[in-house]
Amino acid sequence: MDFYPESRFQNWMKKIEGSEVNEEDPDSLAVFEQMLEDTIIACFSILNAVKSRELKKAEALKELEKISHFFSQEYDFNSEIKSDIFMLTAEAIKAVVESFKYYLEGKNSKKGIQELIKEAVERERSGKLDLAFDAIARVGVKVINGEKLPEINLPEDSIILSWLDGIDAIDMVVELSKVDASEETNEDEDAK
Repeated sequence: MDFYPESRFQNWMKKIEGSEVNEEDPDSLAVFEQMLEDTIIACFSILNAVKSRELKKAEALKELEKISHFFSQEYDFNSEIKSDIFMLTAEAIKAVVESFKYYLEGKNSKKGIQELIKEAVERERSGKLDLAFDAIARVGVKVINGEKLPEINLPEDSIILSWLDGIDAIDMVVELSKVDASEETNEDEDAK
């Protein structure tokens, strides 16, 4: 099973190339948000395939690694703003994928979300970006498990903001799936 084929990724690249992106117009950035959401949906599909025993954990981790690989490369869109926003979105996606990997590997943290974020900020300040990233991925595991992200104030130039955008988007997809599920339940009730 191919949960995120290269063609799906290339479709997003074409959409970004074909879209008018303007910093003044937040709506023009929607393509990046949609790409992020689409990737999260793919990650949940992988997770659900493991839960329903259609996929072994090792295969699922390989699938996640493949998604990570797509977003770890540099792309030139002949537009500085597109390249910059793609890079920030790619960072968000890397945090998402890492969170799902940690979830599958059972890497749960006993620390709370606030504490993990504080840890990430301290690690970023001391230049330990890999450890900061690790802390944010552990926040992601908590969000996949249904915990909520609190309101957080971080410095504008912090890379952690991009990673947390990804984690926040996981939360949004979880919420949307609950809404979809309750609407389906209501439709089932109506059909009776």
